[in-house]
Amino acid sequence: MELNVGSEVQQGWRVLAVAGELDIDTVPVLSARLDADVTGAHAVLDLAELAFMDSTGLALVLDWHRRLAEAGGQLRIAAAQGPVRRLFELADVAQVLSLHGSVEEAVSEAAGSAR
Repeated sequence: MELNVGSEVQQGWRVLAVAGELDIDTVPVLSARLDADVTGAHAVLDLAELAFMDSTGLALVLDWHRRLAEAGGQLRIAAAQGPVRRLFELADVAQVLSLHGSVEEAVSEAAGSAR
């Protein structure tokens, strides 16, 4: 399966909508988009349409979480569904990552906490 990544700015935050499957074959697609589009220190990954993520996808998310935190910013995760949310829980990173029910919630809370 392929991976599609859309990108837009909401309330000053870069929001990347990720759809499909994030695995060893598709991680380079998201990695390239993150490198190209995340020019500030704050971003939201919208995972509402992400059906699957393996450990390479998780490693990429955790790397970006660390990179943005080191830059004084934040990476928020929005709308992780079923298997993807379960992966965060099984890997015991759900408390480390900032998980939100929707992009609107992540952007609003992120915008409020960034000031």
